Amino acid sequence: MTTKDYPSLWGFGTTKTFKIPIEHLDFKYIEKCSDVKHLEKILCVLRSGEEGYYPELTEFCEKHLQALAPESRALRKDKPAATAASFTAEEWEKIDGDIKSWVSEIKKEEDKMHFHETETFPAMKDNLPPVRGSNSCLHVDKGKYSKRPTKKKTPRDYAEWDKFDVEKECLKIDEDYKEKMATDKSYLSKIETRIETAGLTEKEKGFLATREKEKGNEAFNSGDYEEAVMYYTRSISVLPTVVAYNNRAQAEIKLQNWNSAFQDCEKVLELEPGNVKALLRRATTYKHQNKLQEAMEDLSKVLDVEPDNDLAKKILSEVERDLKNSEAASKTQTKGKRMVIQEIENSEDEEEKNSERKHEDGSGDKTAGLKSQGNELFRSGQFAEAAHKYSAAIALLEPAGSESADDLSILYSNRAACYLKEGNCSGCIQDCNRALELHPFSMKPLLRRAMAYETLEQYGKAYVDYKTVLQIDCGLQLANDSVNRLSRILMELDGPNWREKLSPIPAVPASVPLKAWHPATEMISNQAGSSSSHHQQDVTDEKTFKALKEEGNQCVNDKNYEDALSKYSECLKINNKECAIYTNRALCYLKLCQFEAAKQDCDQALQLDDGNVKACYRRALAHKGLKNYQKSLIDLNKVLLLDPSIIEAKMELEEVTRLLNLKDKTASFNKEKERRKIEIQEVNEGSEEEPGRPAGEVSTGCLDSEKKNKSSGSPEDPEKLLIAKPNNAYEFGQILNTLSTRKDKEACAHLLAVTAPEDLPMLLSNKLEGDTFLLLVQSLKNYLIEKDPSLVYQHLFYLSKAERFKMTLTLISKGQKELIEQLFEDLSGTPNHHFTLEELQALKRQYEL
Repeated sequence: MTTKDYPSLWGFGTTKTFKIPIEHLDFKYIEKCSDVKHLEKILCVLRSGEEGYYPELTEFCEKHLQALAPESRALRKDKPAATAASFTAEEWEKIDGDIKSWVSEIKKEEDKMHFHETETFPAMKDNLPPVRGSNSCLHVDKGKYSKRPTKKKTPRDYAEWDKFDVEKECLKIDEDYKEKMATDKSYLSKIETRIETAGLTEKEKGFLATREKEKGNEAFNSGDYEEAVMYYTRSISVLPTVVAYNNRAQAEIKLQNWNSAFQDCEKVLELEPGNVKALLRRATTYKHQNKLQEAMEDLSKVLDVEPDNDLAKKILSEVERDLKNSEAASKTQTKGKRMVIQEIENSEDEEEKNSERKHEDGSGDKTAGLKSQGNELFRSGQFAEAAHKYSAAIALLEPAGSESADDLSILYSNRAACYLKEGNCSGCIQDCNRALELHPFSMKPLLRRAMAYETLEQYGKAYVDYKTVLQIDCGLQLANDSVNRLSRILMELDGPNWREKLSPIPAVPASVPLKAWHPATEMISNQAGSSSSHHQQDVTDEKTFKALKEEGNQCVNDKNYEDALSKYSECLKINNKECAIYTNRALCYLKLCQFEAAKQDCDQALQLDDGNVKACYRRALAHKGLKNYQKSLIDLNKVLLLDPSIIEAKMELEEVTRLLNLKDKTASFNKEKERRKIEIQEVNEGSEEEPGRPAGEVSTGCLDSEKKNKSSGSPEDPEKLLIAKPNNAYEFGQILNTLSTRKDKEACAHLLAVTAPEDLPMLLSNKLEGDTFLLLVQSLKNYLIEKDPSLVYQHLFYLSKAERFKMTLTLISKGQKELIEQLFEDLSGTPNHHFTLEELQALKRQYEL
């Protein structure tokens, strides 16, 4: 008898472990059962005691299983641990003797080691170097560690947890980790770099040089590159060899001592021309010294000898890319490429004042001139030409090396800003790295590198850089908002443990000056009214203008739109040619449903910049609020012509088109309809130049004043419902109930189109019913399958994850099941790259088809 032959009773329930019906734990059932696997599961449940302890039933089950399958694993029992009684007297005496002799030998060895340490070499105890890979020395001052470490106070209630600063504790952990990882390098000064070889034979010299080289190899493999250089130097002092020079060059490269590594490679090539390793390492030094042509020559020689050398191919591709970027920067362009990235700053004027200095060879004036020219070109938007000027200044200062570290750091940072504007993110990152090598923890290169990483979708690296910036200036709103945004992105990509996958956040030393610095306002390249059309504002007015603008942006972030209006109005009194102020104030008017005023501000902005996407989009929303649907339609088409990627503009275009059609058909019901309440989204997080981006500013319409005066018309709206994206499960449920009552499949299809499929289980919650389930399936089949099969697949997939899905599936009729099967057949007949036939078949099994 098998489990299928025995009827299951729903009221008895099942066991926790194997979901076995409770009625199977019975003498009669076990006696008749012939399914060995099932009997093993029953025996496991009986032994576990989760349903109670029944010794007789357990024994009966074991005997029956023994008769059916004597070799069953379930019948195996662990043997008890062996004791003295388990052995004969002779065996136990031998075992006991072996253990005692082993213990006595170990004790003797420990005594010898202690005697050797304390008596034989007492003078060397304080001079021994630390154990490799740790910061602990053999000499320990006992008095220093006599006190027990103070125990940290652990929060015990919610009030104490509220005071617990998580970020501060994480920072302490990072600092403690760095202190533990820091290695004391004082012992390196005691290592002699030269060995006296007087009186040694050639064979002895060779043996001694090899021994010192092996010590260097050991240090190199452990990551102690400075110590490795010392031992390689000792080996070379005894007997100069190609291997020792090559190894020392590699260690110098690890320490980024490019000049020393270059000299060692030259020595190797003198002793052995054409040495592949020396050529490859010299190419690496050339690359980091910006000698790209020489690097390419060395790499070509390497690849001629070893065509399959992957490292050489990788470095060659990087050098060719850098060379291409430098050549592109040298070509004159009339105008730089417009980017959506915020401008970092206009120039490095403050740092320039502190760092400019004359050089003995007279190149200081030329360098300063090139730098100032680059700054002027950057201000005018000619980023490629500015990068060319900065490159020329860098070429003049490179030979000076560390003597011009501050000037070089600023020039690399300026050139990185140009690359960021042009969209050359890899070039920007390289220049920021060089600037940070020369001037660690400089905030501007860190910010620029973070923006470049974010553009390249390397969110983890961008997060680390933004967190480092916040250690320098904790009040920088741009970095704060970026950290919050990136943390959400990383949570979605890597799950709850995303912090563990990040590289450690470097702790900014106390010596780094903390200061506040904010990006300047974005320059609009196509403004019709240039600054030359009006008088030059003095410094005080400019500072006031920037301060008022930042206050207005903050008010918008705080949803204080009336105060923001007053701030932006004050800005326009100082400078009425700033396009961003008009678009910002228009956003505030939209929030307050003052559509006419919003339209006027957008008109002003479009007079200054006819191609401003934000002004066009916001004027379209203002026209929509004024019910000028035809004008709104024209503006939305213009927005999509300027930027086809704005999805919200496409959705607004569809809605305005429907509203325009409804307006013609339902003129008699205009006063009786209740307009939908709209929600205007907030200012774009982290924007310090202009609040909000066109995409996603307004989702539907605004509550008009006519709502207060609407007459008591028919309770049922004869028109089609206008569906907006629901914000929570309650709104979704209300819309779905209305659609289910009206059986409006087209509106339901639109609801599914604007709803993210992964949100479907959360929005449905535990409210999934048979009628709702059927409506969703019909809407997908009739209206969405032809438009977007991948969206239909995703909705079906996430619908199967809903809480009451299985129960609802058991209650649907045969005809409804056939409808679902037809939907799957339509999906299988539609070619799509977003899902395979195997995935579709697996999903079909979830629907029990």
